[in-house]
Amino acid sequence: MAPTIVNPMIDYSKDHITPRELKVKRAEQELRITWADGCNSVYPALMLRKNCPCSACRTEREKQSRELLPILKQAPPTDLKLTNAQLVGHYAIQLFWSDGHSSGIYDFKYLRAMDQSHDKPGGI
Repeated sequence: MAPTIVNPMIDYSKDHITPRELKVKRAEQELRITWADGCNSVYPALMLRKNCPCSACRTEREKQSRELLPILKQAPPTDLKLTNAQLVGHYAIQLFWSDGHSSGIYDFKYLRAMDQSHDKPGGI
């Protein structure tokens, strides 16, 4: 399950967390979502990977944040690519990566909360 991110500035009603259109742009390495409320979101692939909600990635981020002197973890390799995606029911999308990682299931509420341009209907 994705970590809970609550942003009081976001309306989590059905239209705000229901995608009307999802596009994985492999050449641009982006996930683009048009939400039912008319907002558009663009998520760079490396940002999605850095915020992967799977338990292994989440545990590693939590471990790093608790250490007084965290060991600098190597950034994701620049050759890491988003290779595919599939819907998970009506609530999430699963992303597949060139290194074989695919356990992250990004629910739409989590993705909407990650978007910093959520308050701009019709555009980014």
